[in-house]
Amino acid sequence: MHTPHFILLLCCCLAVACSSADPTFPIEETITEELMPLQGITNPIMVDVKHPFLIIENYKLNDSIFHIYDLASYELKSVFGVRGEGPGEFMVPQLLHTPLSDLLIQDNNRIHRFGISEEGLSVFKDAKQLCYIYDVYGAAFINDSIYVMDAIYTAPSVHLLRVQDELPRKSWTYRNPDIFDYYIDPDMGNVFANESRIVFCYGYKKQIDFMDTEFNLIKRVKFEFAKPIPVNSENEGDVKVSYVYSYLGSRYLYTLFFGTSWNDHRARSTLGTILEVYDLDGNPVARYQLDGRRPVYFAVDEETFTLYGAGEEGDPEDYLLVYTLKGLSS
Repeated sequence: MHTPHFILLLCCCLAVACSSADPTFPIEETITEELMPLQGITNPIMVDVKHPFLIIENYKLNDSIFHIYDLASYELKSVFGVRGEGPGEFMVPQLLHTPLSDLLIQDNNRIHRFGISEEGLSVFKDAKQLCYIYDVYGAAFINDSIYVMDAIYTAPSVHLLRVQDELPRKSWTYRNPDIFDYYIDPDMGNVFANESRIVFCYGYKKQIDFMDTEFNLIKRVKFEFAKPIPVNSENEGDVKVSYVYSYLGSRYLYTLFFGTSWNDHRARSTLGTILEVYDLDGNPVARYQLDGRRPVYFAVDEETFTLYGAGEEGDPEDYLLVYTLKGLSS
């Protein structure tokens, strides 16, 4: 006689469980944009933090490519980097996010390493030639000699390599090998790394894979999210995207979520962007609604839990975007 009631109760419980399948965040906050004034001629694109200093890479500048600021005073301490092909010059440099206290700058298949003195001056240490036979633009370094990179055009995989390796030591295949164009693949994304983790954030799926440094899965964080329509070169800007850029610190992963298309987002660039924060085991920690402009590239000072980011196309001019991440602690 009571069986139908039991079945009904069981169905209700399952419905509740299914409706609450998405991970929940202990911290939910709206955070407001602040501005950090920049000094000298600037056109910032890449940002990194080596506490107590902030490093900015300037786009399309032929000299003073890199600026070093004091985080306490926002004072410009020094500049370095000249565009060219001679000793100590850079052709197409890229400042890399790494867990090291030193700076790593990738340029023309070489990795240049700089320390920072107590006075905020750059100190050249060494330059290493990367032996991998393909381009390694956007490599994510685990330490000063081991890195991971997304092969993008040569394979549907993320590779694990040492600086002296000509071929990958290990690979993780994450997308369809039959889709040659990375940017229309529904499984495309971006890889990040530190001393203990490799993290992959997907671009069209609301999914993040947390792995150890041998590609062993620790946790897959997955949300309900509409599957992308077939992507092509004509509609790419109209397809809904999820995770667009991230920063992996020593304590947390910080990742920007859109939930809309690039075209829709650019039409309302000061609304709708969310910053999600996870611990290194993939557990949700905080979700922030950004009340202000979206940083394109950013870094987080994990001493003060302050985000510093460069805006899109130099907006705002001569300033960095700053957000204080409320509620985070070490």
